Amino acid sequence: MSQSPQEVCAALKERVASVHMATIGEDGLPHTGCVPCLWFNEHLHIFVSRLSVHTRDLLNNPKLSAMLVEDEADSRQPFARIRLRYQCEAKVIEADEPSYSARLDAFEAKHGKTVQLLRQLPDFVLFELVPNDAIFVMGFGQAYRLSGPGLNSFEHVKQA
Repeated sequence: MSQSPQEVCAALKERVASVHMATIGEDGLPHTGCVPCLWFNEHLHIFVSRLSVHTRDLLNNPKLSAMLVEDEADSRQPFARIRLRYQCEAKVIEADEPSYSARLDAFEAKHGKTVQLLRQLPDFVLFELVPNDAIFVMGFGQAYRLSGPGLNSFEHVKQA
């Protein structure tokens, strides 16, 4: 029995530990990065250093594209890798916000004790990536636009 797009998408979100990002620099040029991520309250989160170009980009322009993608080793066909692409707005989660510690505790549970060290470094910033649009691809002819509350409604994308 084959899995539904909702099941395949949920499994991808569960197993992927990093997100590929495209940000826009002050010079208008795109920058890409790949960083550890965490799902918390149905939104992606990243915990990144101000020393990295994509962090500086997000602090100046919070718009970004974020993509979760199936590991190449798990894909039978590189042209049809399972992937989920979001258009997002990055929101800084300040250390004095009530859920800040809970979010970083969850980060540590997923990514290990390195997070304990990073929490102590003053240059690290916690971002919540709030999606406003999404496309999920689970193979050839199997692309879906996500919509509705929490982007949980899947609409098959047909050829124009």
